Amino acid sequence: GDNGGDKQQTSQKDATSAKPQESNKDKAKPVATKGISGTPWCIVWTGDDRVFFFNPTTRLSLWERPDDLKQRKDIDQLLADPPHKSKPQPPPTAPDTNESNALKKPAQSSVGSEPDVKKSRTDEIRVYDASKEATIEQEIRAAKERAAIPLETRMQQFKEMLEERGVSAFSTWEKELHKIVFDSRYVLLTAKERKQIFDQYVKNRAEEERKERKRLAKQVKDEFFTLCEEAAIGIKSSFSDFALKFGKDERFKRVEKLRDREDYFNEFISDLRRREKAMAMEKREKNKKEYKEMLKELDLDARSRWSKIRDKISQDPRYKAIESSNLKEDIFRDYVCTLSDGEDSDVDGTRREQDRLKRIEESIKEREKEVAAQRSELTRGLDKEREMYRKDEAIMNFKSLLSDLIRRCDADWKEARRVLKKDSRWELADMLDRDQRENLFDDHINDLLKKKRDKFHELLAETEGVSLTSTWKEVRRLIRDDPRYEKFAASDRKKEREFEEFIKERFLQAKTDFKDLLRETKLITYKSKKMVDESEAHLKDIENVLEQDRRYLLLDCVPEERRRILMNYVNELDKKGQPPPPTATEPNRRLPPPVQP
Repeated sequence: GDNGGDKQQTSQKDATSAKPQESNKDKAKPVATKGISGTPWCIVWTGDDRVFFFNPTTRLSLWERPDDLKQRKDIDQLLADPPHKSKPQPPPTAPDTNESNALKKPAQSSVGSEPDVKKSRTDEIRVYDASKEATIEQEIRAAKERAAIPLETRMQQFKEMLEERGVSAFSTWEKELHKIVFDSRYVLLTAKERKQIFDQYVKNRAEEERKERKRLAKQVKDEFFTLCEEAAIGIKSSFSDFALKFGKDERFKRVEKLRDREDYFNEFISDLRRREKAMAMEKREKNKKEYKEMLKELDLDARSRWSKIRDKISQDPRYKAIESSNLKEDIFRDYVCTLSDGEDSDVDGTRREQDRLKRIEESIKEREKEVAAQRSELTRGLDKEREMYRKDEAIMNFKSLLSDLIRRCDADWKEARRVLKKDSRWELADMLDRDQRENLFDDHINDLLKKKRDKFHELLAETEGVSLTSTWKEVRRLIRDDPRYEKFAASDRKKEREFEEFIKERFLQAKTDFKDLLRETKLITYKSKKMVDESEAHLKDIENVLEQDRRYLLLDCVPEERRRILMNYVNELDKKGQPPPPTATEPNRRLPPPVQP
């Protein structure tokens, strides 16, 4: 029996420890909100008596008061007297003697404070039970209201609440919940019904807004077209002239984007062109009809001739209305054909059929000629592509043959040709003529020479002690043991000439790099010449800055030449004077914007 009692006490302790944790989570949730007039912010109170500020537009939450809400007495009053705590409170009861004594006395020890801890836990459980009972009571009251009010009425009131609270048609339930959760009409529906009505409202509202935007866009477009009609625009009018003349008109300004304005203008011009074309077509048909009516008024038969009738009707307005003389004659002949008797009609019909068949036959023959010409051109193109492909393949095979058999730079074409002919791959280059083969051989020899030259230059660049003022005798002692020295050339004179060419190229490159360094140095300006003339210290300062760069140190062996290049650059800047201010064509000369603190 004692063991059973201990287990029961233990389970009660676990339950009491779990319920305060759940109650603490519930207390952290919002319990009330209040919008601040004139701002997008609202104040939110939580169950644990904390307050934060929420902006539903930017979805921003702050524990501290925003800057634009400071110095507001109405907010101070709301924080001091929250709306959800403004209900009258029961009169305070006399504090318990033990509690007051406990407040006055300091805590003795952890053992002595155990009764207080148990009491606080009991109070928390009571608060949790009270809040749970309040929630249950609120749900019961809401259920009674739902039972008393018809579903259609509750649904209508819920929709009105959504509209009044400004629920966005393009948002979600979770984002809009804070706007409606504290409204009394929120509990008129169950959770499932609320979500269904919300989804239906958002869908309908989005469709209405899309229709409204479409209607407004059409209205703006129609007004723009009305403006174009009032402006008496022609098919040759330009948008720039139209915008210059009517740019201040409200109907022009209502179209916000310039591109849309130009598109509407072009669409109006296209419609105007179509209308004019349709009117011209209608006018031509009307003139043709009136012309035929004029022919009917004449005493014509199947033997009437155009040359005789033309002079009789040339002054008639209906004759002049037809612009093309060929069209006038064609209409006349068609009309005369309708006046022929049966026999003449049969003869003319047979003749017309023969003419039609003849035209078809000639058209077929013409088409066959075109197809044959196209096929011949296509065949020539394919043959040319095949020939080019075979030629490219022959060149590739011949290059491979050269790479395998010709490895000496001093080989000549006659000697090489005898060696190449012994290989079976020589036959694969039959498409190449003699000049083409010799040109490919020359290119191959040049590639071999370039590789050897690059290897020799690489040896010189890697060797320490080789400077711009080094002599060939000094350098030869440093590199003569390297295999690349012997492979370059058998003649020492060729090696010396190549060394001199290497030094010359390197010296030119060093001077070019040094000039680039001078242009990059901001310390050297158009004022440097005057400052150097006044004091040699400025020149020393420039050299101290330059010697931090490798491009300056490369010319240590020729300091006089380096000083000469520097002074030439300073004198050049002095002659040019102050540079012009930065322009739109040179944005890189603009100073960067100041950095905000």
